[in-house]
Amino acid sequence: MIKIGEVNELKIMVKNSNGFILSHPLSDDEAFLQKNEQNKTLEIDQRVNVFVYIDNENNLIASMDRPIAIVGEYGFMTAVESLRIGTFFDWGIKKDLFVPDNEQRERIHEGDQLIVRVCKDERTEKVYGTTKIGKYIKASEFNINVGDKVSIIPAKKEELGFRSIINKKYIGMIYYNEIFKKINIGQKLEGVIKKIREDGLIDAALQVQGFQNLVNSKDKIIAYLNENGGNSHLNDKSSPEEIRNILGMSKQTFKKTIGILYKERKIIINKNGIKLG
Repeated sequence: MIKIGEVNELKIMVKNSNGFILSHPLSDDEAFLQKNEQNKTLEIDQRVNVFVYIDNENNLIASMDRPIAIVGEYGFMTAVESLRIGTFFDWGIKKDLFVPDNEQRERIHEGDQLIVRVCKDERTEKVYGTTKIGKYIKASEFNINVGDKVSIIPAKKEELGFRSIINKKYIGMIYYNEIFKKINIGQKLEGVIKKIREDGLIDAALQVQGFQNLVNSKDKIIAYLNENGGNSHLNDKSSPEEIRNILGMSKQTFKKTIGILYKERKIIINKNGIKLG
């Protein structure tokens, strides 16, 4: 059967001037795909991957566009209309996502940008959003490991860092003391998993951890020296702020890295700074 609120592979059964009737290969379920410039070349019997939702008249509608998040995922969304009974969020498609009043952690106003989880009532197949995400975080089942590369969307500034969406499936943190460049709320970033916590959250970082981080830092320092005549005034006495502003890394990483480069005889360290060996 067609899974509402998710991406389905469906077969084109009927084509007319308005659009296409799509069918699930293992059921009699059908959905309508409106014809537009993006899909006008589709033909009968062709299989397509479409997102399916229910419109205001309870019809199954297929879309070639993808929403910000599907059922079971988190998305960073903007409230576009706030009513007494709930709030509509921009879902990234023609239809907005409704977050009922009783699914709001706190009162939501138009323009608010929040982490929203997309849910579905299995009895009614009604798709809705919620900002009460605590129980979903605690019930997280992880299919990722420490060191894995992930997508990160910073969603809220907190005391220690940014609460973030990880791979659309998890909630985690990236910490201020491990961020060495300007980032913005809602910005799509790449990072790695540092720790999977027992409370269902993830600690992540924007740079690769451990030895790989030092390898990348080596390349960065050598490139910086090459661009500056082979010399730099930076050394282990330089301030953390200066190192971060120039090289985008912590002082600890810098000190470890120049130590490795010195042992490899790629740089010389003296009282004036460092230079290519």
